[in-house]
Amino acid sequence: MPFDDVFPDGAFVLGVEQGMDFDNGQRRPAKDKVTGRLVWNVQVTDPAANGRNTGVVVKIAADVQPVPPEALPGTPFRPVFFEGLTATAYEQNGRVAFSLRAASMRAPGAGTGVGRASSGKSSASSTQEAA
Repeated sequence: MPFDDVFPDGAFVLGVEQGMDFDNGQRRPAKDKVTGRLVWNVQVTDPAANGRNTGVVVKIAADVQPVPPEALPGTPFRPVFFEGLTATAYEQNGRVAFSLRAASMRAPGAGTGVGRASSGKSSASSTQEAA
């Protein structure tokens, strides 16, 4: 799905941590069911949330911990663009919620030229849908 559909005002990385599964009270590193790679939880804040809960987690399957983009000079803010972003709907306590996954993350405007580095926004027409 296009990055701009999920994050119309861009997104900022707060942190990256290893995803964990719980099985019979035991904690173990989460692994992607398709690829077998480790799952990493990227905590993101969405400036478009306008005071509502802005915390979002985007999961990335990778062999090693993904490295977030550099912070904007003089700030703690790390703008991010997610490649291959997908959303999966599920039911939680009688409400529909979404699990976000991405193939990778990078700085806006880096790499293929998608996204505008100054705003953290991306060009939806250039975003590829995950397979």
